Amino acid sequence: MNINEVERIKKELVTAENIDFNRSFEISNICSKLLRNPDTEKEGRELVIRILDVWDKLDQMTYNIWTDLIEMAGLYPYLIKNEPRGSALLRHEFHRSKYLKGIFFHEEQMKICLKLNASKSVIVSAPTSFGKSLLIEEIVASKRYKNVVIIQPTLALLDETRKKFRKYQDHYRIIVSTSQRPSNGANLFLLTAERVVEYQNLPKIDFFVIDEFYKLSMARDDERAATLNYAFYKLLKMTGNFYLLGPNIADIPTGFEECYDAKFLKSNFSTVAVDIQSIGVTSYSREEKENALFALLKDLEDPTIIYCSAPTSAFNLMKNFLRYCRKNDVIPRNFEELKELDLVQWIGEYVHPKWKLREALVYSIAVHHGGLPRHIGSSIIDYFNQRKIKYLFCTATLIEGVNTTAKNVILFHKKKGPKQIDYFDFLNIVGRSGRMKEHFIGRVFKFYEEPISTELSVDIPFFTQTNAKSELLVQIEPVDIKVKTSELYKKIEALEPDVRELVKRNKGIPVEGQLEVIRLITENINFYYPLLSWTQWPRYQQLEAVIQLAWDNLLKKRESKGGVRSPNQLTFYSFKYLNSHSIKGFIELLLNSQRQQQQIDEDKIINDAMQIIRHWFEYKLPKLLKTISEIQSFVFSKHGLIPGNYTYIATKLENSCIPSNLAILLEYGIPATAIRKVQNLIDPETPTDELIDALKKIDLEDAGLIEYELNKFKTIL
Repeated sequence: MNINEVERIKKELVTAENIDFNRSFEISNICSKLLRNPDTEKEGRELVIRILDVWDKLDQMTYNIWTDLIEMAGLYPYLIKNEPRGSALLRHEFHRSKYLKGIFFHEEQMKICLKLNASKSVIVSAPTSFGKSLLIEEIVASKRYKNVVIIQPTLALLDETRKKFRKYQDHYRIIVSTSQRPSNGANLFLLTAERVVEYQNLPKIDFFVIDEFYKLSMARDDERAATLNYAFYKLLKMTGNFYLLGPNIADIPTGFEECYDAKFLKSNFSTVAVDIQSIGVTSYSREEKENALFALLKDLEDPTIIYCSAPTSAFNLMKNFLRYCRKNDVIPRNFEELKELDLVQWIGEYVHPKWKLREALVYSIAVHHGGLPRHIGSSIIDYFNQRKIKYLFCTATLIEGVNTTAKNVILFHKKKGPKQIDYFDFLNIVGRSGRMKEHFIGRVFKFYEEPISTELSVDIPFFTQTNAKSELLVQIEPVDIKVKTSELYKKIEALEPDVRELVKRNKGIPVEGQLEVIRLITENINFYYPLLSWTQWPRYQQLEAVIQLAWDNLLKKRESKGGVRSPNQLTFYSFKYLNSHSIKGFIELLLNSQRQQQQIDEDKIINDAMQIIRHWFEYKLPKLLKTISEIQSFVFSKHGLIPGNYTYIATKLENSCIPSNLAILLEYGIPATAIRKVQNLIDPETPTDELIDALKKIDLEDAGLIEYELNKFKTIL
């Protein structure tokens, strides 16, 4: 089959007003030949998908022919386009989900489903549109396992999963935080790898899922890879039943399948077609490239994601596009409706009225990145999927697994953070265009040439141990160590038993850094004792000493500093935040400290404040404080001195200064502003697992909540 002929058909389908009987029949014959040849089956399936996109152009007399070809392509979810008949009806019913109402699996999905239902562990590499995550829900809906863990790499993806699985809360206790205790019945744990590792007294797990499992590989230079490996190792000690899923992976370590009785399945089966168009602007200036982008966006009708390299570049590009829209009267049809968007009101009252995201939302424009408060990021994804937002400027946090209604994806930057995107990243970004049953054809516009085609081999360091770092090796039981003669393991094995137990407790923290902190405190005990032996609330110099030790010794090489330049600056910001108790208060403190300058960039200060809160106060700093707390307690106790305890301040930072029993509401996407308004209406002794019931008894209408806050509560009640 001449590939040029297939390309001509693709173009014809786009431009033709109608496709008469003879031409439809000719194309169906070509498609049938493609599908019968294993070497061209992928092209045949894509042609079927493109026909589905122009179904109304076809002569109806050929519908039955195309229905047969839909089945031949294995695209059973699409047979609803024309009712199957005869034996095709039986095959269609065979692909019906056993537990999800109205859902039919495509051919490749069904193969995996049958293996999972036979209690076979499966590792799947398949394109984004394959529908890998739907099989997670099939497992959950089957209710065959008592305790299930689902590990996902981003909070945005976990939030999407939590919303989707709310319908199963009558059967499972859904656990999203380490503060929740499992029930005696069925439990569904929706956690990051860090939380799996930190979870105390995890019950016997019967089945687990690791989404985006390529992040196990140290080769991806992901600072969380060691923690994900330990979470995998920890869960394997409980069960051999698992499902790993990810896109575009060539292979896994030799011997892994045999060792864990698992099956690695690689598929190129896709349920959407993608058109990729190159925008020839490589010689343009930054301003010319932006103008080319904005002109393109103006002409696009469908929901569009614009990929950017970093949060700052995403926000600035969003801001410049907003300026372009105002200047050129690019006004959305629902402009008046968007003015009343509940998030617009909340930002004005609780962030800053001049923050550009607020105005952008009114123009159907938004930004999404990891530095935004969780509830804002969640709301923006919801608005985008509801077509309230048309243009979404985003970073990799949205690209890694989150499902959206985007028909168009624009690759505007060629970097992911400071690094060039590779072919794997490129395919991941491209895979976000189109969506099964919503957009048969996705469109990708790239401002740079795609990277050289390469295949990704995923290392699993806890298994191979060739690239395992000290913080992972120390967690592996001696019986599972493969090379006990390695220099790294010899150093770990030589540790005193109590020191080894200490560094093991501080999971995910480099062993070498911990040992250096132990040495420094021990050798300078008279200097450090007055600085480190505090509890509850430290003096400025005391917190500064702790942060200095953590910064110098516990941060990994090339680790993101989250918008902070030095340990002194982080200490300053920490006290400001703890005294302000809110995002708005912290922003105002930072703005006031800059107001002596003639001109200040309010957006930059607001964005910096949010990034510092998300990266440092809600994630990194509490972990570092707890680690130094463990170490000083160990050293001072050995010397007969009363140690300090930093749990109080670490918890306040991690929970946005919200009482611990209410902090779970942050995980559910409730703004801290709303939680503070209801906290005095709830008995402070109310256990976390009884919190939702307690909230249902409160008249939230009288709690002083604004519309956005009230709507957020309604999503969980």
